Amino acid sequence: MKKPFDKIKLWHLHTLCNTLADAQVRHVSNIRRKYLENALSFDETLSMLEDLKIIKSTSDELSPTKSFSLTHDSIDDFKRKFLPVLFSSNGEVSEQLRDFLLNFQTDSEKTFFKATEIQKIKFSDTRNLLLELEFIKASADNTTYFVNPNYADLFIKQFSRKKLTPETLKKKQAENDSIGLTAEKAVIEFEVKRLTDISLGTNEIEHTSQDNVLAGYDIKSFENRLDIDSKRIDRYIEVKAVSVQDFKFYWSRNEMEISKVFGEKYFLYLLPVISNNSFDFEKLMIVNNPFKTIYLNQIEWNKEEESISLSKKL
Repeated sequence: MKKPFDKIKLWHLHTLCNTLADAQVRHVSNIRRKYLENALSFDETLSMLEDLKIIKSTSDELSPTKSFSLTHDSIDDFKRKFLPVLFSSNGEVSEQLRDFLLNFQTDSEKTFFKATEIQKIKFSDTRNLLLELEFIKASADNTTYFVNPNYADLFIKQFSRKKLTPETLKKKQAENDSIGLTAEKAVIEFEVKRLTDISLGTNEIEHTSQDNVLAGYDIKSFENRLDIDSKRIDRYIEVKAVSVQDFKFYWSRNEMEISKVFGEKYFLYLLPVISNNSFDFEKLMIVNNPFKTIYLNQIEWNKEEESISLSKKL
């Protein structure tokens, strides 16, 4: 999946902004042609500048936004103008930047990130642009990165500017609960259609979460076959309404423990949301034994601990 910093170089950003500043005709095709005379990766560069709201595109015309005065800058002038915009953005670029900066830690003298080989590969494009911008510096062996003390305020700003009021949080939680319930009901309908090879009576698929929120799963359904004694085989389903972009979901400790216990009988249904009441079943991801295939699979899935329960030892 393409990421916001992929193929982005400081020279590309500088060139596109200067090309637009100098152009009398700002049609996309004209700007593209002039830009490609001097730099590469036009689409990726334009996408970042649009995400940062430095450039906007309307009716195939490109124009600067009011938040960024577009003049023919030197590379140093461009750096000074660009960095504050980069660190005040709220789009996909900001999210990837934050993912990288969360690896840094601060001691009494410096803010640094000692990267593993996997992390060096994962964050290479983000790291390289920040090196070009002189926001960070690298150690001689290129394994440790240090925040430039001159930009310490920008680093802190990245983690302090997000705001969520209690009212907005309650509204968001209510919306998520509503979408989750709608997704569960949609999956029950899906299960009725899926189970064509076993005899199924009305309402035999159990909507467990409506009676017991601590069950560790939302729905008790069945396999589409019988066991050797001609009995139904239970299928325990946890439904997650997800974004089709990354299939990110939150998994409670209770759900995780139940999935570990139930093993092959436990399934995660990751259902992409189109709108509040609409889902993309063509892209539904059904994962069997997710404790093994997702939680323990760090190669294909990213795992982040967003809350931890602590108690004092007595």
